Amino acid sequence: MVLLLLSPLNLANEATVGDFGSNQQAEVIDNSSETVVTQEGIPANTAVSPATPTYSQDVCSVSSGTGVQTQVLGLSFGRSASDPVCELLKLSKQLQALGLKVGAVSILCQDHRVWWALYNSGTPCPTNQGLISENAYTFYKNRPDTVPDKPDVYRKGADTTSRRNGNYRPSHKR
Repeated sequence: MVLLLLSPLNLANEATVGDFGSNQQAEVIDNSSETVVTQEGIPANTAVSPATPTYSQDVCSVSSGTGVQTQVLGLSFGRSASDPVCELLKLSKQLQALGLKVGAVSILCQDHRVWWALYNSGTPCPTNQGLISENAYTFYKNRPDTVPDKPDVYRKGADTTSRRNGNYRPSHKR
């Protein structure tokens, strides 16, 4: 003898559409689904390059990074570098804020482009003896070893007279 247990699911399957006598749903709704993912090989990881965190835009540091990833090995490199021109500007700005104008100009004169721009404009950089204006011109004429090399911009063109032989005069003095 076979004993059949009737469960509500079996009754629902047995019910016919429109069978209001049993008060059971006539159809079973199945919302389940199966998803099968087949993957071949090993997924490649991504090499992530480190970066220097900068929490402010007012920094003189630049960071860079690079990375390479293969299926077996990943390498990443990062570095940061300081910007010397930015540092000169910050130092000069701070000295100016303290009221030390000659010191602020002296800091900027460490860049040979600024030195030559000021020299050619008639306001030479202060000397290490504190001389300014005409006294600075005389000092630089007598001590050409203290004059920085001209930037490439000034080397091109007709004005290539050597400053070491004492013949060089700034453009406003000619």
